[in-house]
Amino acid sequence: MSEQADYERLDCSAVIADVYLLLDSECDEASRTRLQQHLDDCGSCLEAYGIEEKVKALLSRKCGGEHAPEGLRERLMIEIRRTVVVNVREYE
Repeated sequence: MSEQADYERLDCSAVIADVYLLLDSECDEASRTRLQQHLDDCGSCLEAYGIEEKVKALLSRKCGGEHAPEGLRERLMIEIRRTVVVNVREYE
């Protein structure tokens, strides 16, 4: 399958959902390439990406040196694990 066919299969809602993976460099090279190609060719997704990029940069500037209290971090990790377990059980 060609790269163009992969691009055509990318739905804008899926691209927008993965914007933070791209912004945070948390996707593999193939996904990054597909997302970037879609953004290069789709003005509305590129605009949404730009807004998210600006929000992330603003948050980093305003809150970059602050850290959540340890108790909050622990509670969030417990909730994240609980959510993953619940979701896994739903599909069994």
